[in-house]
Amino acid sequence: MLTGALHRAISSRLHCIRADAGSIVKKLLLICAIFVLVITGAISQHAFLLTRYAQFFTVNTGTRGADALVVLAGGILTRLPRAIELYQQGYAPRLILTEQRQHYPALRHVCGDEWQIAPSIIEALHASATPVYLPSLKPGGVTSTFDEAYDLRDYSTRNRFKHLIIVTDAYHTRRALYAFQKVFNGTGIRVEAMGAENNIFNESNWWQSDLGIGGYLTESIKYAVYLFSSRNVSFIKNY
Repeated sequence: MLTGALHRAISSRLHCIRADAGSIVKKLLLICAIFVLVITGAISQHAFLLTRYAQFFTVNTGTRGADALVVLAGGILTRLPRAIELYQQGYAPRLILTEQRQHYPALRHVCGDEWQIAPSIIEALHASATPVYLPSLKPGGVTSTFDEAYDLRDYSTRNRFKHLIIVTDAYHTRRALYAFQKVFNGTGIRVEAMGAENNIFNESNWWQSDLGIGGYLTESIKYAVYLFSSRNVSFIKNY
């Protein structure tokens, strides 16, 4: 009797274990199937998702009637031509170029700087603009977008400007505009932004080039830092 009962108990327990194991396997298979579907969907939709990610960083809010178009330093080959285009379309009657910091001032006569390059770009584009070269309040030139914002706030206040359009690379427009709006808060001066394209990458293919990857991935980090500050942060050294 005891042996028969023990046998039945063991058989029942083994049956439960098999049932539990089968249920676990089914759940694991279901999880794996869902995971595969998610990964497959992400791969098939990667272009859409990555493009939407990039589009977040681009804003084009410029309207005609501004006092000046401000060409931010660090990318004159794309930014100045875009500013000249907007200048010729009547967005503003003047161009302002901020002062880029020279990393190797002793070699400036060899490779030039953005202010030295600007007249050649203007001439090549057959433009008649004569830009204002704005020295930075920071000795040696700007090291960040915040530096440029403080320089422009001082200059705009002294010249009684009411409306500026900053021109920078497309992927930099949201962060640049955010920085300027923080710094200009309370001045009554309206700040807008317009983006410049380049011939290497854009929102729809940035992940296919090293420059595009570097531009968009670092921009997300920089934007996060700017959310919590209104000037250069002490834990990052700007050059």
